[in-house]
Amino acid sequence: MPHPPESRSADALRRLLFWGFFGFVLLALNCIVDVSAWDVTLIPRLLALLAFLFGAVAVTALPAVRRALDATVLRERPVLLFAGYLLVTCGSLAMATNVSAGFTDVFRTLATFVTLCLACLVLPIVPDWRRHVVAIVVAAGLVAATIGIVEIATRLGPGIHGRRAMELVTGLMSNVNLYAGLLALILPWCLCGAVVLRAAGRAWATLAAAAVLALVVLLQSRAAWLAVLAGAAAGGGLLLAAGGSFGLSPRARRLLAATFLLAPCGLVAGVAAAPADNVIAARFRSIFAGSAAPNAPPREGGRLMVWGITARMIADHPVAGVGAGNFPVRFHEYFGGDDLDFSNVDTNWLEPHNDFLWVAAEKGVPGLLLFAGVFLAAFGCGRTVLRSAASATDRWLALAACMALVSYVALSCFDFPLERVNHQVFLALPLAVLVVLKHGVSPAAPPPPSPLLARFGRLFLVPCTLASLALGIAYATAALRQEREVLAARRAWKEGRWEDVRAAARRARTPWKTLDPLASPISFLEGMAEVRLGRLPEAIACLERARRENPNRMYVTNNLGILYARSGRLDEAIELFVTVAQRYPHRLEPFVNLAGCLIDAGRPEEAVALLEDIPEGVRDDAVVRNLDIARERTAATTAPSPQAAAAEPSGR
Repeated sequence: MPHPPESRSADALRRLLFWGFFGFVLLALNCIVDVSAWDVTLIPRLLALLAFLFGAVAVTALPAVRRALDATVLRERPVLLFAGYLLVTCGSLAMATNVSAGFTDVFRTLATFVTLCLACLVLPIVPDWRRHVVAIVVAAGLVAATIGIVEIATRLGPGIHGRRAMELVTGLMSNVNLYAGLLALILPWCLCGAVVLRAAGRAWATLAAAAVLALVVLLQSRAAWLAVLAGAAAGGGLLLAAGGSFGLSPRARRLLAATFLLAPCGLVAGVAAAPADNVIAARFRSIFAGSAAPNAPPREGGRLMVWGITARMIADHPVAGVGAGNFPVRFHEYFGGDDLDFSNVDTNWLEPHNDFLWVAAEKGVPGLLLFAGVFLAAFGCGRTVLRSAASATDRWLALAACMALVSYVALSCFDFPLERVNHQVFLALPLAVLVVLKHGVSPAAPPPPSPLLARFGRLFLVPCTLASLALGIAYATAALRQEREVLAARRAWKEGRWEDVRAAARRARTPWKTLDPLASPISFLEGMAEVRLGRLPEAIACLERARRENPNRMYVTNNLGILYARSGRLDEAIELFVTVAQRYPHRLEPFVNLAGCLIDAGRPEEAVALLEDIPEGVRDDAVVRNLDIARERTAATTAPSPQAAAAEPSGR
């Protein structure tokens, strides 16, 4: 029987919403870049996602669409726990040293939560949504792999290239590790598509899985390798434990068991037997043995040391954390320990390369429990689906979702997918699939009827969501404009165009965001331009503001101390240099500057003691010069006068 015209139009609108929503967040979003921004993907994609979600929420509020949505799915535990995590993220700003530094995290978490809610609502509104959503992810995998292959072919040429060369391949992400991590999150869905799709769809999914896996291997991101292996182990274990419920024959299960038994042995044997110049095997061996070259960075890139610092930060702020986005602001407070050696490790860590430690440091133990609880609740949903009488297709989707979550957790332990909007979307997808599948076999118990609560939801929930997204759009717009101006300022800095540096820095200033993508205050750029232009009072005012915005940034405090010394404010300069020297014992600049101020303040003996503590092997020309001056001044102040020398007894 044909549908009436109104029903057909409503059905078309729902299909348009489904394909438009998942097509954008899973495919189109990965292709958005802004080359005029400092980070070509982070803020541009956040802005695009927030604007898209604003429109999507408005569409779902339309009566024709709203009537087709089952809002009870939002009562499932993963959704509620993520809502709690969002609230804790917002609340953590009360503890922040720099509130504006946390807005990116707040609005990124908001975007992830709204994406999760909309995915839960939109998934079931079309028939055969299971195959449709898998097909979209397969298409995303093909596009992502094609972009990477083209980049390798055009930038590097054919063949297997070393890790250093592969750093040029970004796949429209900000770096190769983020690109490889995204591919690792896509892979389980491509493998699922090779099973659940029909005819040509299976062939395309198999091709996508092969291309994605090959790229993950070639890109040589060890965190992505671990994510793939962890996801494969989880999926293989579930298939071996309950292969019959997936429709696997006994022969297929035996073959699978043999594969999972022999594959690790083959991997180890292949790596061990590979020649020393094999770049893939060498990269794999680097997991277990660092480089023998002198002054080479540790094999884990300094993560163990940074994790130790993060653990101290957590111990100091266990309840509320240091505030969303404030890890890089507070991180340098912990640099003064004797067990830290940053001589061959980068000091500008914007995140600890472990999302769970990152969440605990910025949002306290409650934030960590809620964040981890989302994953545990999602795995609980998967367990419910796999133990139910669900269809084989539902089981395969639940398996793919669990594999994707395991891969995400493994990736989170060594990288920072939490920072990236794309990775958060591919976190929301398996969460939504598991929630919807579980809701289909075991719906959450409805709360007691409450007319007041229902009216609040109708009258305030959608407007509040739209208002929050609008705030996020305003923030992301200002942040994107700031990134463009910061890039312009730094380019002018390299060319010595200080008027242009100051102008760009002033244009970049916004109350929404006071730090640039490298956690340096915008005021610092303006202040250093004022220094070069000879405007000392204005430069001091800018750097004082910069120190309030990031009190632990070495270059801010060190240069402010220099300006204090130039203006005769020696006591304030000495105080700043003492702080910097204690916080950065591996840098010579603060010790040299402190010694110079002590000499000018008539305290050369203290300068001598300070500089003599620096090992001779690391002393540079500035240290030697200041030490000579300090010794001369000390000798001059302690030498007896002629009259005193004449009055001394001869000693005979």
